[in-house]
Parts: sequence; C-alpha cells; structure tokens
Amino acid sequence: MEISSGRGGLSTGERELAERVWNSFWDPSAEEATVAYNDLATVTGLPEPTVRAVADFFGLNLEGWTPQKAVSEFTSGSNPFRVSPLVLLPGRDRMMLVHDAHILSAVREALEQHLKSSPKWDRYQSLRGDLLEARTKTAFERVLPGANAYHSFHYFVPSSDEESNGTPTGYTKKVEGDHLFVLDDVAIIVEDKAVAVSPAARTGQTQRVRQDLMRVITKADGQAKRLRTAIRRDRGVRLDRAGWLDLSAIREVHTVAVSLDDLPGTSTTTADLVAAGLLDSDSMTWTVSLHDLDLITELIDHPAEFLLYLRRRRDPKATVMFLAPDELDLFLYFLEEGLYVEPDPDEVRRVFSHMPPATEAERQRFLRQSTALITSRTDALDLWHRSQSQDDHSGDRPTSEGGVVAAKPAMTPSPLTGLIEALEQRRDFGWLSVAATLLSGATEFQMRVARFADYLLDNPHPGTNGRSLAVPLVTTIEDSWLLVWMTRPADHSTADHTHIVRTYLQAKKHQLGIPRSVAFVYEEQSRALESVIYDAHDGPLSDEVQRRLEELLPADTFNADLTIVDPPPQSRAKPTRGKRMPARGNRKRRR
Repeated sequence: MEISSGRGGLSTGERELAERVWNSFWDPSAEEATVAYNDLATVTGLPEPTVRAVADFFGLNLEGWTPQKAVSEFTSGSNPFRVSPLVLLPGRDRMMLVHDAHILSAVREALEQHLKSSPKWDRYQSLRGDLLEARTKTAFERVLPGANAYHSFHYFVPSSDEESNGTPTGYTKKVEGDHLFVLDDVAIIVEDKAVAVSPAARTGQTQRVRQDLMRVITKADGQAKRLRTAIRRDRGVRLDRAGWLDLSAIREVHTVAVSLDDLPGTSTTTADLVAAGLLDSDSMTWTVSLHDLDLITELIDHPAEFLLYLRRRRDPKATVMFLAPDELDLFLYFLEEGLYVEPDPDEVRRVFSHMPPATEAERQRFLRQSTALITSRTDALDLWHRSQSQDDHSGDRPTSEGGVVAAKPAMTPSPLTGLIEALEQRRDFGWLSVAATLLSGATEFQMRVARFADYLLDNPHPGTNGRSLAVPLVTTIEDSWLLVWMTRPADHSTADHTHIVRTYLQAKKHQLGIPRSVAFVYEEQSRALESVIYDAHDGPLSDEVQRRLEELLPADTFNADLTIVDPPPQSRAKPTRGKRMPARGNRKRRR
C-alpha cells in the first residue's frame, strides 16, 4: 500500500499503517526479531539438531528474568551476553543474536572454558603461543625491513652480584627471549604473552584483574627489561650455542609486550599501571594486542613512522597527556596530530647549557599543555578495512558504501618525504633512526630544513671549501641529535671529504654533548645527495678530532634561526653566511 502526501494529508488508513510500521520498527514482535531453528538449518545446510546444540551452548534463557535483574547483572560486571550472545525463546524454537560484536569473544571464551576440562587444553595453549609468535614476527618484519632478527633464543645473564661484576663469559644463568630485532643502531625487544585473561577478571574482580595483568604485562615487561639491561651494560649478549652477539652499535632500545588477548582500557593507561606497581617508570614497555599490532603495521607507510610511534608511545608522559580507550585511537591520533609531548624548555637548558635561553613562547607552549581526551577516531579505519575485505572477495578496487575509493588512514604529509624515501632506498647505516628523527620535527621545521640543501648549493663558498649548516635537536640526552647539511666541492675527493665530515661530526657532537649525529652530503656540481654519514662514536677522541674541536665556534654560537655555521677545516676566518636563511618560525617539534 502506497502512502499519499497530498494537500489533504494522510487518510485514516494511511496514518494507521504508518504508525504500525513505525512501532514495529522500534518494538518488533518476537517473530520479527527472532529466527526459527528450522530456518537456520535450511540456510546453513546444517542438521537441525546441530543448530539446536549450538543454540543451547551459546544461548541465554531469560525466562523468569526481570529488567532489573538484567541491568543488575550487567552493571555488576557479569555481562550475561559476554559468553551467551543468543537470546532463546523456550518452547518456540526461536532465537535472537543480540549483536554480532559479541560473537568472537563468546566463541573464544566459551570454548576455552570447555577445553580447560579436556585433555586438549595443553595442545590448545601451545597452538595459541605458536600463533602469537608467528604473527608477531610477521608484523615486525613488515615495518623493519632488513633487520637482523632472533626468535626463541637463549642467552646468559649474571646469577649473582659477583657475576655482575665480572665479564659476560662468566655469566651462568640461562634465560629465554622471544624476539630481538636489530637494525643498525636500534634494538627492539619483543615479548609474547599468549596467556588468556580469566573470566573472573573480565567480570571486574579486582584480585583476578591484578593477577592476570601481572601475568601479561608485568612479566613481559620484566623479561624485556632484562635483555635491555644486558645490552646497555655489556654492549652485547652471549647467546647459548651461538656465542657472542655484538650490540655495541646500539644507541636506542625499545621494549614491547604483545598480548594475544585484547586489553582495552588497560594497555593505553600506562601511567595508571605505574601507579598500581605493575610497571616501572624508568622506561615504559609498550603493551599491545596482536590484533592492534597487525593493523598498525599494516597502516604504516614508512618504517620511520613506526619507530617514531614507538618513541612517542613509550614516553612516560604520553599516556598522562593523551587519554584514549583504545590503542588504535592513540595511533590514529599520532598519524593526524603527532602524539607529541612538549618538553620543559628550562629543563632542556639545564641539560644543554649551551643552548640559547628559553623563549617565552616555548615556556607558554609547555605550560598550555593539558590532558587531551581522545575519542573514537576509527570511522575512516573501519571504512577502509571493510572495503579491503570487500576487495579481497570481489577483486575490485576498495570502495566505500557510496562508491568512492576508501582511503587508508595515513600520516600527515611531510615536506621531507623525498629525503626519507631516499634514506629507505640507500640504507646507509642508521637510516631508520635518522628518518624517524627527521619526521619528528614540526611541519614548519621540516619545511625549513627541506630547503637547506638548495640554500647551500645556491651559495657556494668563495674558496674551495664546501658549505655546511648544523642543527641540534635536543630534548633528553638519549633522544638528541645533531643534523648537518654539507656540500662537497668538485676538487675534493669523496674519500677525503668523507674523512673531513666524520671528523667534524665527532668534534661537534662532543662539543654539544649530543650522542648521535648525521650529515647529508651533496655534490656541488650534480646537486645530488652523495652520502649520508652517521656517527655515534662515544670513545676517546683522536688527536685529529681534538684539533678540529679547537677550530669550532663556541658551543653557544647560534644563528638567529638556531643553526650553526662552523668555519671549514684549517680556516679561522669568520663563516660566510651568504643569503640569510628564512626565519626560524615555530620550532615546535610535533607532527
């Protein structure tokens, strides 16, 4: 029956029909809201006794329940639909699925509880661990191309204080590590935790929640930090049977715990975990579910994005400043806004006293920071993920429901994308940590340094020396870098110029108290990026480096844009500035 909408309005019959349709939508009858067992058997092709058995196993009989009882059960933490997502209509052979979001957790938890009383449980636990290990390995390999990886390995640590004071060859306690990924100067330690969160913990029983979190988070954190301590203390580890693994080049260590179970509302509250005594505050371990890790590594376009996320995510202040119910919300906020915590500029100056005094603008940026509540940001991700699933089945391009191609969530475009992609292709030592450092700058900062090469090449030195600009990026000692742009004149051999560059990097970063440095060297005639020279030397300085150190401008000598222009080797002439660089603008290091 069609409903007319003329000037006379609805007829009595039309109005009654509209009311029935409307009321039926919001308050359907049992037949309209449920499905019959025999209909399900027909659609699925399963025998009706099988359908009935599944309904009995996953069904909830609400006969005798009052609305008050249902609400009381739910609010007390005992969600009746967690393991029983089907509502049964006794005597009518019909059932209703409350919401499809309940299916996965119900199937997993109900079957696990069933398996615990069977001889298959140990086999199932073993398969859970194998699955977690394999998929964790795949996820990290996706974002760490070319990394040396070690899986399910054993190594030695001191068993006593006496052994701690000796050499690694005397360590006798053998322990196990799940994963270690080493890429030049970066080490990522990953611990797998396949233990299942207990039903009691899921209902909110405080003691069981704490016990399960200690099994999943605290234990993984302790195991990861044990290996991190060994790397920093001994600059390597003695592997069982394989011998000494030299890790003396490592300058950056990250610890990660991967859980097979989701931990929503827990893994994103690192500060609360510290307050509860479940984590130490000295160095945060990133706790993430396998599902979220899979998605995050799939969304990454450049490996540098992943390393930068690790740096930002493990900042002890990050989960104080950014509150989110879900890991993916934090990650998507990182792609859009940077997940950056402004350092205390006065504290930075206490560590690096040669820096110019903190400006009032820097102090205000620091003081204006306030806790941000990150609400759901996954709509675009959901749309992309659905379209990817459709594409897998249809072979067509992924599209949204409106027919428009569904874009994958991506990081805010960087002015340094060309240089970062060049680093990925060249694979010079330290390329990953260098690229992540470039990406860490604010867009305004990246736009400025993206012009450095052209500025130097357009303004060559009047003599035979190349030009250079140095930029210190300082926060904490461990996270600070010296970035240098240089040009090589045609009459300087590549080998000789590389030696000059390395000498300068060692001298300048020693003078500034910065642990890592990198130089981007451009050949003056071709204007091409010729070499990327990394230096993290932390031993005694050679006589040559000491002499070069004496030639440098004082540590507190900066241009107006916070760059440094030192005189070339064997020259004590004042540096030639050429055209003045664009104004420094906002150096806020956030993306």
